[in-house]
Amino acid sequence: MAPMESHRWPCWRLAVLAAVLIVAWQWATVTANYGGNWSALYCTGAIQRRPPLVASEKIYLFANSPGYDGQFYHYIAHDPFLRSGLQSYVDNPRYRYRRILVPLLAYGLALGRPEWIDPAYELVFLLSIGLGVYWSCRFVRQTGLAAAWGLTFLLMPAIPIAADRLVVDAGLAALTAAFLCYGPAASWKLFLVLACAALTRETGLLLVLAYCGYLLWRRELRTSGLFLLSALPAIVWYGYVQTRTTDQPVGMSFVPLSAILHVLGHPWTYPAGTPFVPILRCADYFALAGVLLGFGFAFAAYARAPSELPSITALLFAMMGLGLQLTEHWLNVYAFGRIYTPLLLCLAAAAAQQRKPWLLAPAGMILPRLAMQLTPQILGVIRWMA
Repeated sequence: MAPMESHRWPCWRLAVLAAVLIVAWQWATVTANYGGNWSALYCTGAIQRRPPLVASEKIYLFANSPGYDGQFYHYIAHDPFLRSGLQSYVDNPRYRYRRILVPLLAYGLALGRPEWIDPAYELVFLLSIGLGVYWSCRFVRQTGLAAAWGLTFLLMPAIPIAADRLVVDAGLAALTAAFLCYGPAASWKLFLVLACAALTRETGLLLVLAYCGYLLWRRELRTSGLFLLSALPAIVWYGYVQTRTTDQPVGMSFVPLSAILHVLGHPWTYPAGTPFVPILRCADYFALAGVLLGFGFAFAAYARAPSELPSITALLFAMMGLGLQLTEHWLNVYAFGRIYTPLLLCLAAAAAQQRKPWLLAPAGMILPRLAMQLTPQILGVIRWMA
């Protein structure tokens, strides 16, 4: 990469550009498709039990729909410490409240004021996008590529999904990019990244385990023990949630591939009247094949480079995907696409380091189905512009 190019496209500028592009798309789809009501991005379902704040905030409701996960993280942002009873409107409070970082940051930025929660939540999301691109650009520049290649972060499945539904996975994707950027050298920044990842989603704990395993491979036993403590804030928080919520089993199976095979035989049932269902089903299978291909690449990468941090991390996510089986994780691309975005980011990191672009194929196989999901919104924006 030429020095002039690096100066022309510094990482921070690319990060700002990415955040502007995402918020511009959100503004366009909200204006064209949801009457300018930004709360539509939470995807709140009309058939769900809803707290009074839904009426007071005039939240956009999707008719005849249970909604999506973003609605619950919105409620949590209004009541992060389980004090006002909003947890009774969350589908599984113990499960959702563990993922506290994004809602808590929104609550903190809003200074706890309910009327500021929504813009603060959107700001946290945009910061996740900007920081994720910034760290991705820094990483690819370290490999000798142009920093602009870091914009491929926007093509990781969790990003368009989070832009559409305001789920917390964009935060974990950004922290995974930071993990890969800072990973070569143990530092307080990396410790903070790992602590935040574990508080963003339970799968963030795999980043902690991956880094400790990486240090053990290098025989840095004391440092490994120190970084294991980065999981402590999450463990303490999980304990707090445990004492204030009741258990609701999620139906997890430990039979390898059981949920995946079930979904292959019993695919997602589309509502009556959905157009192009055979094409959608083909795209579903293609996206699912992309994730399974990613698992295969993860095992192959680890076999070739067992001491490399991206390889270790990808392996742990692949083992989780094959061993811990929950049917709802595999029913549609909005579920498995965002859950395994950290694995896809690790494969992208290996692609940059080793100049093996085919390692991006798993992410590329998921994108067509995401594009189909967003097509009605895109057409709505086109009609509005015309």
